[in-house]
Amino acid sequence: MTLQTETISGTLAAAPRVHAVRIPFVVPAGIGRLHVSLQFEQRAGCQLFLAVFDPAGFRGSVMRPGAPGTVVLELWLTAGAASPGAVPGAIAAGEWCALIDVERLAMATAWQLVISCAPGAADAPAEPPPPPPDAEPRAGWYAGELHAHSQHSDGTPTVATLLQAARHADLDFLALTDHFTISGHREAAQQRVPGLTVVRSLELTGHYGHANLHGVPHWIDCYVDDRPEWTINHAARAVRAAGGLFCVNHPFAAELGWRYLEFDWDLADLLEVWHAHEGPGNTLAFGLWDEHLRAGRRITGVAATDSHDVRAARHRLGAVRTWVYAQSSTEAALLAGLRSGRVAGSRGPMVDALAWRADAPAQQWPMGATAPAGSLGLRFTSTPVAVPWHLHLLKRGAPWRVFAGPAGVPLSVELVDDALPGSYYRWELHAAVPLGDYPDDRWREWHTLLAFTNPIMVAQAGGAP
Repeated sequence: MTLQTETISGTLAAAPRVHAVRIPFVVPAGIGRLHVSLQFEQRAGCQLFLAVFDPAGFRGSVMRPGAPGTVVLELWLTAGAASPGAVPGAIAAGEWCALIDVERLAMATAWQLVISCAPGAADAPAEPPPPPPDAEPRAGWYAGELHAHSQHSDGTPTVATLLQAARHADLDFLALTDHFTISGHREAAQQRVPGLTVVRSLELTGHYGHANLHGVPHWIDCYVDDRPEWTINHAARAVRAAGGLFCVNHPFAAELGWRYLEFDWDLADLLEVWHAHEGPGNTLAFGLWDEHLRAGRRITGVAATDSHDVRAARHRLGAVRTWVYAQSSTEAALLAGLRSGRVAGSRGPMVDALAWRADAPAQQWPMGATAPAGSLGLRFTSTPVAVPWHLHLLKRGAPWRVFAGPAGVPLSVELVDDALPGSYYRWELHAAVPLGDYPDDRWREWHTLLAFTNPIMVAQAGGAP
């Protein structure tokens, strides 16, 4: 038998705008290798991605943002191996589908899809991934990165390089969040880097926002646009059903910000309130977080690097960390810790917060817990800070108290406050930086932030959480 090739061509019009084009094709029986390529002219305002599905579901995706010119997106797979972004496995006979994801399209663009089926016996199936490395059995704080990309989507590093960089940065866990695909999970499991837990994740990369789907044991359909039968809310529910966490990413990142107006925020588990590349957008993200906290939603705030190249300064792992208190370093324990809200974000110091009944100090509540209304003791602690600092206590999102201190000493700040029903307390640690002609240095700006805690909630009237 000889190679079987099919070429399909078309043109995408700039209007009316479509978000995806699905092209069915048939794979005959007895195929040992499948190769799919998409060619188009990438220009300013034009960006296309490619995904492939077999009769049972997702088999891979490929994306290549970059300079203008002729782009060929290629994806291949066999039973035992696959290109980055693709999932190895049996090549089933039947109707497959190529999906052209239209990320941007400012002008009419011609495309050509080439499907090549190579007959032959299937090669040996891919080895099942080994069990994860032994976890730290201790309950305690674990530092990690919740947003990082590899060559399986638009990142520069291999999975091996990414994991080694995470361990070199003294991280305890790393979420592998490649766009669209879970193909890197198997490779990450095979690396088995001692002392590092890989959280199996992917980034839902929609046309109205991005979300990390953390702790998913299988692929979750992340193509949610122009599909009334499968919306962003369906995807979020599927993540929870799989035991994972749904994280809204960089909500104010211009056209990559969160614009799913129909999204049910009760389905959000996490929110990126600090993103290494978003600058002033982080200030807005904290405001959005407070809006939902005031509405009674338990959304855990997290920090992220969104690393695409561990060699680049802005993408270096470890400069931004999310600290999670967990019962061990397993993926399940880390997810439970994130879900509990005993979490802090930091650009340096390790911080913590605690509340207790002023008249019964043995009754205590950490971040994420719900304390009763009434007189509460509140404590913030931090490892030494490298610069002079000021510390903000926020009550129901409003600035309540401000403290200041010098560099180089551990922090421990305590006070007693009348906790109102339905309120909450959270802390922000900032560098003391004068701004322009303003003599004060007690600013809560994105570039002064050093660390933040998650809230300690206060029960509603009647004791309801």
